[in-house]
Amino acid sequence: MTSPSARGDGRPPARIAVVGCGWWSTYAHLPALAAHPDARIAALVDPDPARLAAAAEAFGVPATFADTADLLDEVAVDGIVIAVPHTAHHPVARLALDRGAHVLLEKPMTIEPAHARELVALARDRGAELLIDYPWHYNAHVLRLRDMIADGAVGPVEHVSVLYASTVRELYRGDPEQYRKAFGYTVNAPGSRTYSDPVLSGGGQGQTQVTHAAALLLWLTGLCPRGVAAFRADFELDVDLADGIAIRFDGGAIGTMSSTGSVLPVHEEIMRVEIFGREGHIMLDVNQGTASVHHAGGRTELPPLPAAERNPEHAPVRNLVDLALGRGRNGSPADIGLGAVRFVAAMYRSARENTIIDPERL
Repeated sequence: MTSPSARGDGRPPARIAVVGCGWWSTYAHLPALAAHPDARIAALVDPDPARLAAAAEAFGVPATFADTADLLDEVAVDGIVIAVPHTAHHPVARLALDRGAHVLLEKPMTIEPAHARELVALARDRGAELLIDYPWHYNAHVLRLRDMIADGAVGPVEHVSVLYASTVRELYRGDPEQYRKAFGYTVNAPGSRTYSDPVLSGGGQGQTQVTHAAALLLWLTGLCPRGVAAFRADFELDVDLADGIAIRFDGGAIGTMSSTGSVLPVHEEIMRVEIFGREGHIMLDVNQGTASVHHAGGRTELPPLPAAERNPEHAPVRNLVDLALGRGRNGSPADIGLGAVRFVAAMYRSARENTIIDPERL
């Protein structure tokens, strides 16, 4: 079903199109739009006729297109959700932004830093908002800790440690059906090549998951990475499954980030962030919904988050609707997306060249 044709205040709803009708669109983005009282799903785009037809039927959307340019020529939209394979992000987002549409772009923002910089500049020139789909940026613990760090709750940050372990190995192998029960493919499953083929994915754990961890770290701390030394391991795959990274930040802080896609689907994923400052430290366990601040006066526990609020997957689309209607602020801005693109690109280059890379030079 689609959203109502008019808002409660009598004004027209935001007209949002969705480009890409794969797993995440049909699992997160489209349900969020369909349930939103101030939004209408204006059109769907996907080059695969079967995926397009399945999504159109599931969400009652009559306007469908195989090409984004045709959509933009024929349908007036206020915003566009772009959820296509990683290496297609740049050309599709460029087309949408050039027409002045507000855009929610899936992560990673782009593969190449130059393309991310181009999109940031284009959005600014066209007066359009560009959001990157990082749901953790809307997590209540993350927002509270971000404010506390900025206010000096633990003093200047000196060390960080991040571990992100996820269940994606079979996606990288090209066998998404292994995860049907665990992931809940409500309409469409991921394509077999979407995550396994470097031509489409741009890489494995780095482009799919490290981007989440890097963006979260940048968003939380405001730190600027100036040196990255990394190792990667592909094992039996054509893309990286595990990545280990040492980081030097502007201002003297150092840290580590480690990520693997090898968690079995019968076990919970792990996302832990530890931030150490001169006057205390912070422990954040995103997947467990816990967070604490340790300081000279003792320990402050934040109220635990219910499971449904730990990864607020519908929040970015709701933010897009608000921005399309001229309200609210961008909760996951493109400059953080650009920072994550630079970080991941530096990670891959460091592993390839066995040297330290400054992300800010990419």
